[in-house]
Amino acid sequence: MPNLDHLLREHREILPVLAQRWGVKTTKRSTDDDIINALLIAMLDPRRLEAVYDGLDLKARGVIQSLSQAKPPNRNQMSAAIFSAMNGAVRRLGPGGIEREKPHEKPATTAEALYYWGLVGFTNLPGPGGALVNTAYIPDDLAALLPIHKTSYSRDVLEAEMGKQDEIVLEGDDDGEADVAPAPVPSAEPPAPPAPDPQTDAVRLSRLNGIANARPADTSLVDDFTTLLAFLQVSEARAEAVPYSIRLDDAARKQLMPHLIVKDGGRLDFALLLGVTAGMVEFYDGRAFCKRAEARRWLESPRAAQLQQLAEAWVRSTDYIDLAHVPNLTLDENGYTGLPDEARREMLRLIHESVPLDAPWSVDAFVVHVFGENPAFQRAEFDGWYVRGADGGYLRGVENWDAVDGALVEFYLTGPLHWLGLMTVGDGAVQLNAYGRAFISGEEYPSRAEPDERPTLDNDGTLRVGRGYSRFERFQLARFTSWGKPPASPSEPYVYRVDGDGIQRGAGQGIQTDQIEAFLKRVTGAKALPQYVASVLGNWRGGAQTSVVLERLIVLRTNSVEALDAIVKEPNLRRYLGARLGPTDAIVRADQWEALQRALGDAGVTVEARLG
Repeated sequence: MPNLDHLLREHREILPVLAQRWGVKTTKRSTDDDIINALLIAMLDPRRLEAVYDGLDLKARGVIQSLSQAKPPNRNQMSAAIFSAMNGAVRRLGPGGIEREKPHEKPATTAEALYYWGLVGFTNLPGPGGALVNTAYIPDDLAALLPIHKTSYSRDVLEAEMGKQDEIVLEGDDDGEADVAPAPVPSAEPPAPPAPDPQTDAVRLSRLNGIANARPADTSLVDDFTTLLAFLQVSEARAEAVPYSIRLDDAARKQLMPHLIVKDGGRLDFALLLGVTAGMVEFYDGRAFCKRAEARRWLESPRAAQLQQLAEAWVRSTDYIDLAHVPNLTLDENGYTGLPDEARREMLRLIHESVPLDAPWSVDAFVVHVFGENPAFQRAEFDGWYVRGADGGYLRGVENWDAVDGALVEFYLTGPLHWLGLMTVGDGAVQLNAYGRAFISGEEYPSRAEPDERPTLDNDGTLRVGRGYSRFERFQLARFTSWGKPPASPSEPYVYRVDGDGIQRGAGQGIQTDQIEAFLKRVTGAKALPQYVASVLGNWRGGAQTSVVLERLIVLRTNSVEALDAIVKEPNLRRYLGARLGPTDAIVRADQWEALQRALGDAGVTVEARLG
């Protein structure tokens, strides 16, 4: 962060005002360097600084405290656009303008009062993505000396305290013209700040040379959405309501997550609710279901069209409330009254009109731009919603715009727009891809040919299906097979297996073995199925012929026939046993082994439990 020397050299036009206000006596021969050196002594004098701080009004001191107590890396700084919108604009005047307007004597805003005391400066600093962002800041060396712990002040403190300070005199031909008393204390009640100027340097988005640690956009949401639809078709997936959303319950998530390419719970919730908006998923009696007829139209579409349909569902969705999914934010019940679809449309408009469509751009700069252009893009006032931060405290007022609305803007870019395969993201920067440019411009997605990855069927019943293969055919195949692991990379296929469990699952959906046989021959192009697969299908033709049960048993094993005979003959012990398995072994009833152990101990029999 720049120091006080940087501020003074970058704002030379206010050096005469600062010299006057901080008790630095100048002459006509005083150079800028002379004045700067004297001001460094005066302004970094703790006594003088405390006197000036005490003379500020409560709002100005609150601004200083807010900047000084922010968490790194934002300590002592804030984007100039947000700072000006919160605290008012600053008239950056030359010598003539200062003489006419006297902004130091009659500051129009809180920001202006702080600027003409030299407590806050403005400079261009690199944002997270590398683009320069106009920033309001307190110099680090000055901030370290500020008495921000003070909680009271009086309006006459400044004159009284400044009068006690030693005057700093610059050597030279003193004609007395520059020997001016300190100016009055800033106004305690500045007028309302003017609207932010969207044309300031702070909100111009810069092209970046690249994106560090880039995570390219891809179309894997199409594949994971297909897997989700198949999962809802073949399982009894339970759903649960959470604030402003609905999700699969923990058991269903644990079962499904290993089969997704991107194992991200937030993206899974996103896909589920897009399915609801698109009419392919419904909830009934605590369960989530795939609406197969509606899903079929999407499943049979080309990949680009599938991706575009999901993006369009997000734009119009009122089922998915983006703000409820922003990390580290929590919405109280009845604390949100927004229209998520209208907020998204406004955000997409700002993207379309503001960013370079063919180059990377800074996330931070765009957030600043949104604040300057339309801070009310999702809500008209900032005190009516009940939003909590990571520490559980409420984030109220425009001063928390960045923590709530700014965080939502960043979430749009790095969450939904990235998940939908429209935007590459990295360290503080993003870039639209070809699909993203078409989406933002309201055009049809460019079509891309997919490889004809016909499934292969191994002799042991293992099916391998590439991501480029028809999503509808993979959905059908997943209904009557056991699922293996999903592809870890775009080049790896999905793995399924034709076996009894899968065939039984298909039978529960009305799929017969003759249909499975015909389907496998068609999708693999094989005239005859491998012997093992044909045998499994033949064994299940007409349904299961025999039913067996596998269960775990606890067995009592004695060291002699006589010992077991004695236990069986004793009524108080025999009641805990089931069938006899052999001369020295018998089944123990599953819920009775602890009672049997106590009873044997009471009878003087030593018992060793090996139940691990």
